[in-house]
Amino acid sequence: MTNKTWLNKMETAEYIGITTRTIDRWRKEPQTYYHFPAPRYVAGRPRWNVKELDQWVASQPKTAG
Repeated sequence: MTNKTWLNKMETAEYIGITTRTIDRWRKEPQTYYHFPAPRYVAGRPRWNVKELDQWVASQPKTAG
């Protein structure tokens, strides 16, 4: 959990446990890659809303293991 409302790409990757390269891949093909939330742009830089990320994580299928 974080106190921030918006996260940059590095923070987003750390928050959900993936690499920034994975975010780049998911952004290019959101329909193929789990409907990853689209960023909003602040000063030309992508930012992800923490609530949207939490909702997205909760909507993902659970894996065994």
